[in-house]
Amino acid sequence: MKAFDLEARILHEADGVIVVNKPVGWPSTGRDLDDPKCVQHLLMARARRMVWAVHQLDADTSGVNVFVRRKSLVEPWAQKLRKGRKEYLALCVGHPRHDNRRIDEPIGWDQATRRRWVTPDGQKALSQVKVLERRDDGTALVRVQIHTGRTHQIRIHMAWLGHPLLGEQRYVEPACTRRARHALHAHRLILKDQTFEAPFEGF
Repeated sequence: MKAFDLEARILHEADGVIVVNKPVGWPSTGRDLDDPKCVQHLLMARARRMVWAVHQLDADTSGVNVFVRRKSLVEPWAQKLRKGRKEYLALCVGHPRHDNRRIDEPIGWDQATRRRWVTPDGQKALSQVKVLERRDDGTALVRVQIHTGRTHQIRIHMAWLGHPLLGEQRYVEPACTRRARHALHAHRLILKDQTFEAPFEGF
């Protein structure tokens, strides 16, 4: 895990809320509260008190990550996030045919593949995909807005679409080895009264 400057990655800190631009390689939370290899532990050491993650980002996903310093703030902020708009940037394999694509496909456990996937009896999952750039190397930069928060929703929906994220290891066979980690960045969180944006550092 590559060390990083935590202070430089704090996007917002006020009223018990800390918003971090989480770097690639660091999970939001660890195996337990004593696990030093997570952003939560670093924030706890900085604050010298308990800090809670309102939501999780995969270790390999960078971007906007919200934490709170009081347990009573977890649920109110979780509700805010559910009602807010979450925009991600991703680099996918291939060039999607449509400039804009709405993916309204449920996600659940697929017994055949023994993994989460698009399944008829899964939970509702809605993503809106917009192509920003089709690149000469056979990849495309896309913006994905998610209206639901299913685990690995963007990774699954893009793989189902036939355009898995560059570096995807779990939801495509054979695994994409053109990049060491999947290319996904939580770029913007738009709430009713405020917006948080994590600078895009490129893929």
